[in-house]
Order: sequence, then structure tokens, then C-alpha cells
Amino acid sequence: MKKLKIYLCMIGFAFAFTSCGSGGDTLNFANMGENSSVQDVIAGKWKLTKRIVKSKNHAIKACENDNTLEIQGDGAYVFDNGVTQCNASETNDVGTWSLSDNDQELTFAGNEATKTMLLKSIGTNQLVAEIKIDTHIETHTYTKIQ
Repeated sequence: MKKLKIYLCMIGFAFAFTSCGSGGDTLNFANMGENSSVQDVIAGKWKLTKRIVKSKNHAIKACENDNTLEIQGDGAYVFDNGVTQCNASETNDVGTWSLSDNDQELTFAGNEATKTMLLKSIGTNQLVAEIKIDTHIETHTYTKIQ
């Protein structure tokens, strides 16, 4: 269970996800670039830099600092747990990703589970998403590192 929580906290997904919003909201495309698409901008390597749970900041654990999420332009992704493991049984997650609901939902289908998050804002260097984990919603901020 600890492995699952760490995995979910890093990339902001959970088992048994449902849509985190009802759709119809406008995605904030701040600093995305006039001629860029969401698909173009999310491609790259990301690191979780901020987590808000129940309106309070939660620190990123030391064992999560080297975790990365690489979203590839060809529709594949790799979640790398890094060298520092929070749990000895952690494994990397690989699979495919897709966008839906007017590019507001980002879904990952991997070797662990299918997970979805609601994109709230995206820029060339930052992505903010809402994620339903268990019974609450978390807001995760990711910074692009490559």
C-alpha cells in the first residue's frame, strides 16, 4: 500500500479514478505558446514540485525527489522511481497516455493501472493538475526538467 501511495503522489494518479470535474471548464494555457498544442507542451520530463492536500501544502518526501515522469510525444510514458526508493518493492511504470475532454483529462494506461488527472493549467515549464486519491482531491504542480 505504501508503494501505491508514493507512486500516486508522484505522478498524481490513483486507482479507481473518476473524472475530477464535470468538464466545460476552461484550461489555463498560460505561457504555452500561441501555436502550441497541449500534446506538444506536455511532452517532456516532469518532476513533482508542489502538493496541496485539503488546502494545505504537503512536503515532497526525500525519497520522491529523484522520481520523474517522462511523457513522450509518441503516446508513451515512463514513471521512473529514481535511485532513492521509498519502498524496496517499487518498480517503474510504463505505458501509454492520452488526452480527452477537450484536452482537460490526461489518462495513463500502464503496467500498474489506468489513472486519470484533470489538467487545471499548463505552461511550457509548469503543469497543474487535480487528482482524486482515495476520498480527497489533491492539487499537484509539476515542473518540466527536460
